[in-house]
Amino acid sequence: MGRRLLPVGLLLGLAALAACQGEEARLAAHMSRADAYLEEEKPAEAIIEYRNALQLNPNLANAHWGLSRAYLATGEAGKAYWEVQEAVRLDPGNAEARLALGGFLLFGKSDELERAVEQADAVLAGDADRADAHLLRGRALERLQRLDEAEAAYQRSAQLDPDGPERLHALAGFYVRRGQREQAEPVLRDLAQRDPSFRSLAALATFVGQDAERVVEAERLYRTAIEKATEAERPVAYQLLASYYYGRERYPDAEQALREGLEHTEDPLDLIYALARLYHARGDVAKADAMIEEATRARPTEVRPFLVLSAYRGRTGDLAGALEAAEAALAVDAESKPARLRKAELLVDLGLREDSKEHLARGRAIVDSVLAAEPASPEALFVKAKLHIAQQDLDAAAAALRRALDGRPDWAQAHLLLGSTLMLRGDRQGARAEALRALELDAQLLEARLLLARAYASLGEHDLAAEEARRVLEDRPDDQTMRILLAQSLVHLRKPSEALQQLEAIPAAERDAEVHFALGRIHLLDGRLDASRRDLLRAAEARPHHPDILESLLEVERRTDQVEASLQRIAAAVKAEPSNSRLTRLEGVALLVAGQRSLAEQKLRAAVELDPNDLTSQQTLAQYLMATGRLEESLRTYEQAIKARPDSAPLHLIVGSLYELSGRHEPAVEHYEQAVRIDPDLAVAKNNLAYLLAEQGRSLDRALDLAQEAKELLPDSPNVADTLGWVLLKKGIPQAAIGYLKEAEGGFPPGRGELGIVRHHLAQAYAANGEPERALEALDRALADLDAPRPGAEPGSAPPAEPDWAADARALRERLRASAGG
Repeated sequence: MGRRLLPVGLLLGLAALAACQGEEARLAAHMSRADAYLEEEKPAEAIIEYRNALQLNPNLANAHWGLSRAYLATGEAGKAYWEVQEAVRLDPGNAEARLALGGFLLFGKSDELERAVEQADAVLAGDADRADAHLLRGRALERLQRLDEAEAAYQRSAQLDPDGPERLHALAGFYVRRGQREQAEPVLRDLAQRDPSFRSLAALATFVGQDAERVVEAERLYRTAIEKATEAERPVAYQLLASYYYGRERYPDAEQALREGLEHTEDPLDLIYALARLYHARGDVAKADAMIEEATRARPTEVRPFLVLSAYRGRTGDLAGALEAAEAALAVDAESKPARLRKAELLVDLGLREDSKEHLARGRAIVDSVLAAEPASPEALFVKAKLHIAQQDLDAAAAALRRALDGRPDWAQAHLLLGSTLMLRGDRQGARAEALRALELDAQLLEARLLLARAYASLGEHDLAAEEARRVLEDRPDDQTMRILLAQSLVHLRKPSEALQQLEAIPAAERDAEVHFALGRIHLLDGRLDASRRDLLRAAEARPHHPDILESLLEVERRTDQVEASLQRIAAAVKAEPSNSRLTRLEGVALLVAGQRSLAEQKLRAAVELDPNDLTSQQTLAQYLMATGRLEESLRTYEQAIKARPDSAPLHLIVGSLYELSGRHEPAVEHYEQAVRIDPDLAVAKNNLAYLLAEQGRSLDRALDLAQEAKELLPDSPNVADTLGWVLLKKGIPQAAIGYLKEAEGGFPPGRGELGIVRHHLAQAYAANGEPERALEALDRALADLDAPRPGAEPGSAPPAEPDWAADARALRERLRASAGG
């Protein structure tokens, strides 16, 4: 029988089916080999197979997910990020991919952090008991400053996986960063018991070591941590013990710990470096130099000794010598990544110091080449962060440093640089936490103590700021900036005589504008007007357009009937900087003092137009209109203007301010809401709206969101810090409120009228937090300015009317005193 012939159409269909089956088989084979390679830790081979699979089916979610993991294993984070996004897009039910995507998003800005929360929430919607999803959620929420939610997420993660060290480390770290020591300690102890590793024991030792009363326990824990340390961890373990001794000024013990470490480590270079730094800090520079030079000569064919020499020279300020040592390391091994990055870092440092674009470009080229091959390199990310800072991209710098610290969590220098970056961004609490962590890891890191002093002062913790500043001045007695900070903190602590002694210790020939300004302010507060004017004029000679100097001079010259001199001085500054809203507002105030009301009003309105986010200009204009009985007239004028320009956010802000000042809060809220809707970046409108909602005790969650957004937009404003603290207090979170209210108190210069109500708020927070003694201290500070004699007041003259908050403050003080007495 002959072969049966099939129709052409059927033949084509069978061919297509065979091709399809062949393609599916090839796809399955590629995926099988790729998964096996990934399991065998052969990511390069896995990448080839996953990409082959995606050529056959570009929408295969598992291939994108596998390719992401393979890229991450080879250090190609950028490619891994793109692939994991595709995996989640194609398969939203892949919980592991969502968590990985959330991990990438943790290092982004606020919108990316919100997306990280969304990834965690999506996973938890399918499995509410995923500990790693709660951990991701906690980390993202903390960086979004949604601290109550973050704490709950961290706690839930630890509850679900109590034996997972990472969960307990995260929860303890959260409490430590927030300064909540009572909550941190039991978590750290639980962690050390469940995971008695070097890392866990060192964390507990560092925590206990901060308590001056627990010396024996701290030393025992440090010693136990050394016993548990691996060979790679042992140099760090001995350095931590030495740093503990150094921080307590037990210098012989610190030296002994390092020498002991030299005897018990296979590679002692890091300990030699630490010991040399100790000698250098104690003034024995020759001995320190000899140790480092000897270590280098003993191992001339190795890279690390030259890198240690470079680090040592860099820490002593010799950047050129440090670069020379880095070049010597590269002469030993031109491909050494640590040596290349050390050279890059020094080129960046020199570029910043010398304002050299060439140095910065050379440093950037090295870093980018390293990151192209290894995107997760902590050392490369550290240098990249410095480049971001040079470009003033602080968000990118902070993200790079956090990624670096994920790889090297115990890197003191990275914590210091992150703290400095956060300080520049206005995140003072974050800066304080990073400075403290840097000092825990390296008590000799003087720059961290400098940062910590600045952070304490900006947060209103002036007793701690003064303590740190004194310690810095022991090592750097000629540091004028730190001496000024100490003096300013002493003024806030009501110790003007001590503050004056600190400033007068600076030789007259070395006093710059900042010193003369600080002296002038202290003399002004003490009523020594002639001395104040003398120093303020010297400050103004060097900085003739500085608003704070000119404002203080105006106050002195108002009291001494020399306002015309201030007017001329301020007018010249405005002419030189016509777009400076603060100077324009100051000119308006000076004109008011001089009685030129019409021109003063023009200047105040101009200041508001120049910068609608200048809260002081808004308040000054509104108070002027109210004082002159023209509030209603102004309201009608601005309401008419809004009809013509309904989408003008600044107009709605002004009208809201006028309604608020007149006591009509509902229309004020409506106009603030309109202003925020039109311009989400109008921070003053958000601040004022948050404050009113808190005053009325309504929509407190929205008030908190608004206050936090205003704080992000205006991180340096003490008014905004006060609002955020007030909202937190109204929400029943006095412990969190205290930090922001102390920051607000520290942000206003002594003598400012706003200080009274801020201190009243702070007293209420202390009282609600169960700290009556501190509440009484805050109330005494709040009422002291009202009870103090007025400079220049006629004997027997009637005191001025007290502000609205004063009666409540006096009543609270009486209640607290009665409770203490009972």
